[in-house]
Amino acid sequence: MGEGFAPGSSADLIAELEAILPELRRRLDDYLERGAHDIIAADEGFNFAGQIQPLLSELAEHAVRTREQLLDLRRARS
Repeated sequence: MGEGFAPGSSADLIAELEAILPELRRRLDDYLERGAHDIIAADEGFNFAGQIQPLLSELAEHAVRTREQLLDLRRARS
């Protein structure tokens, strides 16, 4: 594991991610609902979504590239 991370299994890390994703979604939905009537909430929600989107997109893209590279390694061994 990388520096600064507590030791644990990949399953534990996935469980933590699965636990936080619904809260992120709920918060985004809340900003969207409140933002219809509150310009400050709309601005906060816009900024929050702008912080989340690149982080999750980069992670998803990295996961896709990692899987492709691991498949290539598997094929090279066969």
